[in-house]
Amino acid sequence: MSSNNQPMENLFIQALARAGSCPEHAKQISTLRDGLPFTGPHHKKSRKSIESIVRREYASAKPVGKGPFRIAKKFAEKELKALVDYYGIDTNPPQDWEEAVEDGDSLVWNVGDEHEPWPPKEPKDAEIVEKLKALVKLDVPSHDEIWNAYRQLSEPRIVYLPASTIHDMLHELSIVERPTLVAMQRYLSILDDMKNAHIHVRRHEWTTATHLAGRYKGAVSSDDLQSALYLWRDMEQRANVRGSHVTFNILFDIAVKAGKFTLAELLLKEMKSRRLTFHRHFRVSLIYYHGVMQNGNGVRRVYQQMVEAGDIVDVVVMNAVIAALIRAGEPSAAEHVFERMKRLAATGRAAGSTSPFTAPGGPTITKTDRSWRGRRKLGLDLTYEGRRLAWDCDRDGLKRLQEWAPISPNSRTYSLLIRYQATVTGNIDRVNELLREMGYNGVPLEGSIFVVIFHGFSRFGGVRYSSWTRSKLEQTWTEYLQAVKDGLDRTWISQTSVVAALKAFKKCADAQRTMDAWWEVRALWQPSGEEEDSVLKTLRHLVPQRGFFDGKRDGFV
Repeated sequence: MSSNNQPMENLFIQALARAGSCPEHAKQISTLRDGLPFTGPHHKKSRKSIESIVRREYASAKPVGKGPFRIAKKFAEKELKALVDYYGIDTNPPQDWEEAVEDGDSLVWNVGDEHEPWPPKEPKDAEIVEKLKALVKLDVPSHDEIWNAYRQLSEPRIVYLPASTIHDMLHELSIVERPTLVAMQRYLSILDDMKNAHIHVRRHEWTTATHLAGRYKGAVSSDDLQSALYLWRDMEQRANVRGSHVTFNILFDIAVKAGKFTLAELLLKEMKSRRLTFHRHFRVSLIYYHGVMQNGNGVRRVYQQMVEAGDIVDVVVMNAVIAALIRAGEPSAAEHVFERMKRLAATGRAAGSTSPFTAPGGPTITKTDRSWRGRRKLGLDLTYEGRRLAWDCDRDGLKRLQEWAPISPNSRTYSLLIRYQATVTGNIDRVNELLREMGYNGVPLEGSIFVVIFHGFSRFGGVRYSSWTRSKLEQTWTEYLQAVKDGLDRTWISQTSVVAALKAFKKCADAQRTMDAWWEVRALWQPSGEEEDSVLKTLRHLVPQRGFFDGKRDGFV
């Protein structure tokens, strides 16, 4: 979306906000548009193709009569604030619009929410339906198995499944380590089938579709933002389903990552006008926003508001603060937060017990599962259990939960600091010090650490007397490839990592070694056509000599 289209964004959201607030303008639909096949990211998204995409969100807990109470400044509030209180600023008192508002009865797509499965068209359909029912009930079902089974159903597929199985299937397909093109296409394809069959699409399913459409490429482009906005438009105007605080969190995050800050501010104002509650995850997005805007005081202000609101502060929140302070140009403040986290961990208070957390009327929460699914579940549990305890005025339970929440520096914490040292200061000695500290504390490496170190070699290597030498690059490269083979947590081969490594080899070695590195990583990588084309374009720029792309390796020209 060009800068010339900037007013369109503003007019779009303002008109949508007015229409969403007026029942007379909420378009009711009794028939559905014909679904269009989703086009790949290499095709320009047209308005028509975007409108054919459908929707989702994460289910949000609903208040049980009581609004969130303001936690008295007891337990660890002073200590938590001190983590970030580097310069000492005043925090404005919470505003009235932060109070929780009852959400009303669930709103539905206006085509009826009753679905009776059709009789099987063929004997195989009955078997596949039973298989899908069993798959979605597994603790960790395979997305490939679910998708392949679904595609084996006779057309129009979705109508043979009970509503409960459909929604369970969508829920499972929404649980991904990170949004990808495949995950997005599968999810939206099923939603298109639901649309064509007039099957009720729930609000959280619209919001999930928005999330996948906006974030499936990692970096967010103007086209991705436009896709998310059109989905939201369909959600509110065509389906008459008002977005929740989670919907706005996703839209705000996508707008900020796309660099559309005026739009992000408009979304924030609309959220306030609807009196939607600010929750823990949204405040983390606000911290990120203030970091991008280079507003260190804004980062600290939002953090202190989190503490005052009784939101649980864990290592994820602290990592967001560190990243934001670095972006805001305050690396010393970020190091200050990091050192305080380590001191808290050393006292044993923040680390807490490894035993599960329980409070009367709540779930059992564990923090021993370090897989991405375990981390995801822990984050959601901390958010919703913290809100529940606040609404129940359980000060003791909230205090215990805060003390139990993990706050020790993890792989992500170290990755943020290594990124700064590797790409900004070029201090490889500090990088090595942080890596040794990780080993001493038993903090595992992750893929992002390798990538930022490659960036360091690319930026500071290849010059006389530089500490970023070829031998150190070779060692890092060998460790990275081995980590990929071993399936190290959060470590995979991506377009970003490959390009960073190739640039590092071109800077620290020579053209031949750069090409050899490409073939080494290509043997382990299964890129999409778009990803491979992009890497080869970079490689041709790095190694322009003739002979490297003359057909010696079929299929890679």
